[in-house]
Amino acid sequence: MNRLVVRIILGLSLAAIQSPLAFSTILPPEQTGNFYVGDFANDRVAVYDSSGTFLNSFTASGLSGPRGIVVQPDGATYVASQFTDEVFVFDAQGRFEAKFTSAELDGPTGMAISDAGQLYVSSFDNARVVVFGLDGTYFRTFTGGGLNGPNCVLFDSSGDIYVSSALTNNVVKFDAGENLIKTFTGGGLASPMGIARDSDDVLYVTGGTSNNIVIFDTDGDYLGELTHPDLTGPQGVAFDDQGHLFSSSFFQNKIVQFDADGSYLRTIAEGGLSIPRSIAFVPVPEPSMITLFAFGVLMLIRRRLTA
Repeated sequence: MNRLVVRIILGLSLAAIQSPLAFSTILPPEQTGNFYVGDFANDRVAVYDSSGTFLNSFTASGLSGPRGIVVQPDGATYVASQFTDEVFVFDAQGRFEAKFTSAELDGPTGMAISDAGQLYVSSFDNARVVVFGLDGTYFRTFTGGGLNGPNCVLFDSSGDIYVSSALTNNVVKFDAGENLIKTFTGGGLASPMGIARDSDDVLYVTGGTSNNIVIFDTDGDYLGELTHPDLTGPQGVAFDDQGHLFSSSFFQNKIVQFDADGSYLRTIAEGGLSIPRSIAFVPVPEPSMITLFAFGVLMLIRRRLTA
């Protein structure tokens, strides 16, 4: 009987740990592990640990010009292949699982997953956002606000959507229903690429030709900017769980890290990067209440069995 109880509790624990509902997909993860970098010219995804040490890389036949990267809590990783108009899917170990596309997808770049579990993909060459299910099922497209050359898509905590428009030098904001709200720019932003947000809903937009990271609130008001000599042609941008900001340097093949106050911390130059683009941290879900309860029950059983 005791063994049966242990098996049941372990099953509950594993289900709770592996469930993609362990945290909201539109919020920054409360814990982060390794981070991935789209190594554009090498047609691979480079893997680094949280200290910036290069670990390995992964790819698949046909992956060409990897751009946007998103990672699910279970480790499933979606990578946009810009030159083949496809999205590749890998498992937590970097093994290829599947790929999908749509006639509406033309030059996929940045991606994001909504809280409803839908994959939003920026389609650069036909100026729209294409929405898929996580299984690759095509749902719909939307555009507006003069969107031209969309590079990245991001959700804020209320579900509003932000798309960087590289060829119009601004950001286009939509509501959660994909209706146009406004466009905004500032800080000399030119060729906006990646967008990230911190836990306070402050937006950080990389300027690919303005060589800065421009900071906005969700109303589009300019708040400031970050620069560093090692950050030229900034592309991808992402936060870790310490509030540190990482951005890729297109022209110097490096990753530049800032602290939570925006002060420069270090430059990561290892790994043989060639035109680094998107950056994505692997989320580590917090233990759920079911997991914590199960752990407590296991400890109680263990004490009784060894008494």
